[in-house]
Amino acid sequence: MSERTRELLLIGGLIAGTLGLGFGLIPAGIEEGFGSRGAGLSPRAMPQVAVAGILLALTFGLLQMILAKSPNDATPATGDKSGDHLLRAAGAVLICLLFAYIGFNAFGFYLGGVAMAAALTLLLGERKVLYVLLLPILILAVIYGLFELGFQIKLPKSDFIPGLPI
Repeated sequence: MSERTRELLLIGGLIAGTLGLGFGLIPAGIEEGFGSRGAGLSPRAMPQVAVAGILLALTFGLLQMILAKSPNDATPATGDKSGDHLLRAAGAVLICLLFAYIGFNAFGFYLGGVAMAAALTLLLGERKVLYVLLLPILILAVIYGLFELGFQIKLPKSDFIPGLPI
């Protein structure tokens, strides 16, 4: 099986899994809630927005794969390290699980989120400081502005540095 075929099958499987998540698991696990009774969003709203974003990204990736002229057109982002995809994927999952288990409680959403995003970026092979540190900080600053200031939704704060507003 060619690498292009494997990539297409992988993206197709991820799309199928995301559809199962969006139309099966989320509706079965999260009641419609307060959004169905009046003002406010349903508890399902944000997971469904996330599923829509994932589907959009996967569809874009699928279209890129289909429209690529040849497998040689796409240059690998990781250089000669094409054989360690499984190890990198396992590392990414481990980083996300550690963040969910330890990062929220110890460092809060924002500091832990910056650390997690920086670790994932390094794992994917990026070494420029702008992408490794500044981009996660900017993204988390936007999330802070939207949730804490805009929607008045308080996300977990840092226990590591008491008194820090993030």
